[in-house]
Amino acid sequence: MAVANENSAALSPAQLLTAQIKKNGLQLVDGSQAANLFRDPRLKQNIVVFIDARDELHYREGHIPGACEFDPYHPDKYFAAVLPVCETAEQIVVYCNGGDCDDSETAAVLLRDVGIANQKLFIYSGGITEWTSNSLPVELGARNSGNLRGTNK
Repeated sequence: MAVANENSAALSPAQLLTAQIKKNGLQLVDGSQAANLFRDPRLKQNIVVFIDARDELHYREGHIPGACEFDPYHPDKYFAAVLPVCETAEQIVVYCNGGDCDDSETAAVLLRDVGIANQKLFIYSGGITEWTSNSLPVELGARNSGNLRGTNK
């Protein structure tokens, strides 16, 4: 037991989060993989889907274009819109702020618990913070609003 605690203490918050995500049977994608999935033609067909696991205010301030809003602390408000999209998707990329934020993991576990297959769920560990720092496009306001900021690809 003491050895496990010492190892845990040596890990950064991001490393602990990664270990927890893997323990839950979820998969991780890095910034390069997330960007490639965003450029994948299957995104336009909702075969690849992005889920923003932040609250409504942060979502409206800027999210990955086309991402579905899903605040895991108010899931009932979003299930009706998100579940049909997730059921037909082959890959679901869930993100939040990134780093040691675990809202994306919470959202993915909620989706898994209501029947979305674990193998479809991917956590984008860098989140919106990494996305914007890489100058990838951001959509403002509601989903598909057409209001883009930082559209360098």
